[in-house]
Amino acid sequence: MTVDKLIKRAQVLEERIQNAAEVERYELHQQLHRTLVNIQQNGGQVPARLKRLDLEMLEDEIEDGFDNMPV
Repeated sequence: MTVDKLIKRAQVLEERIQNAAEVERYELHQQLHRTLVNIQQNGGQVPARLKRLDLEMLEDEIEDGFDNMPV
């Protein structure tokens, strides 16, 4: 897949994430992250907003993991 197609795929995933229910967001984030890695591996530049979204979602997932820890 070309870098342009990967970026378009990431943009579609970004849109889906914004409209997704909480239960779908984890899987969509995994797809987004893999797509961003593929963009970089193919020599492309990941748009800053997509990098931010990836990091924000990762932080949310980490925080959710702490919410479920027993005290």
